[in-house]
Amino acid sequence: MLYWKTYNKNIILRYLQSAVEHKLSFTIWQQFGEHRNTFQGQFLEASQKNCKIKLENDHTLDLFDDKNPIFIHITQLNIIFKKEHFNKLGLFVEFYLPGDIQISEKRKTKRYTYLYQDHKSITFHSKHNGADGKTPMFTHSSVLVDISTQGAGLVVNETVLNDLFIDQELLLIDLTDQKLPAPFKVRITYIEAYEKFNENLHKIGIIFTDELNTISYKSISSIIDIKQRKMQGLSSDEYCGVDTEEQNQILNKIEGSNKILANNIRDNVDFLDQLRYLTTQMKIEFLKEVNHDLLAVALRLSSKELIYELFSEMTDNIISEFLEKLQNERPASGVCKAQDQIIKIIRDKEKKGEIVIDPKAFVTYV
Repeated sequence: MLYWKTYNKNIILRYLQSAVEHKLSFTIWQQFGEHRNTFQGQFLEASQKNCKIKLENDHTLDLFDDKNPIFIHITQLNIIFKKEHFNKLGLFVEFYLPGDIQISEKRKTKRYTYLYQDHKSITFHSKHNGADGKTPMFTHSSVLVDISTQGAGLVVNETVLNDLFIDQELLLIDLTDQKLPAPFKVRITYIEAYEKFNENLHKIGIIFTDELNTISYKSISSIIDIKQRKMQGLSSDEYCGVDTEEQNQILNKIEGSNKILANNIRDNVDFLDQLRYLTTQMKIEFLKEVNHDLLAVALRLSSKELIYELFSEMTDNIISEFLEKLQNERPASGVCKAQDQIIKIIRDKEKKGEIVIDPKAFVTYV
């Protein structure tokens, strides 16, 4: 079974709180060379500050070693994690929220995500026409949050949700900045609450059911190819930014010693990520005027996708020179200071009207 690892605290907490809520039992073990001692337990508490489990009281409990790391496998949730530091008192074991967990991979194809605030649009209409027999019963636009070669995830509001139901067939007509050559048939597989922003939003999962050799499917595949290229970054040989999980891992490590600094860097990373929304001409002017040594330090913990978006249309020489500057590791405090300086420059340019950071400022191509 393949597993993927996440350092995202919100995801980790959501899994463990589910174990508490559903009173799930799990296997806990300690490794001694090639030998393994296993025990059974149940989660009692899971929060950002503390996790608490209770071990089953049986004859094997005498084998538990308070100084040896523990591994926990919650079968029903398909997750595994390790804790080296914990406190045990009788049957109860307490520890901080794990820094990472491994989750079994159920998807057959890789899914690529978009930020909700990217406002990547996806437009669809009903399969059947309305009373006039000519126009669809409804047409809606929503926000695309993930996509693969087999399906996509989109976020809708309550009004749109009223027209949708599981197993319903829809026709896609527009995806991100591309109008599909012909409507593409999809089917709704799930509907769930989208908790990231407010309770009035819902996530809809769709699978592609139309023929995979259609022109529209090729258009969808091209969108995935572009997204994949951006996430891989400018170079496969040199450091060119981090992916989401690497970013979470680094920030979690910084938070362990300096929470305020970690939060400042996290906020700055989110702000700088908006540079992706600059028009090509704005990017060119921005990169002409800003100090690249300072920018390289500021973007040290930014995503591969952002750095790709900023530099992919520049000359090979400019890209090569910037990547060379980006290779130098910097202390977290130095990165934060550089971020603050670049953000000040960006805000000054916004006030003067020289740049506009707007995720909705895109053109739909027909």
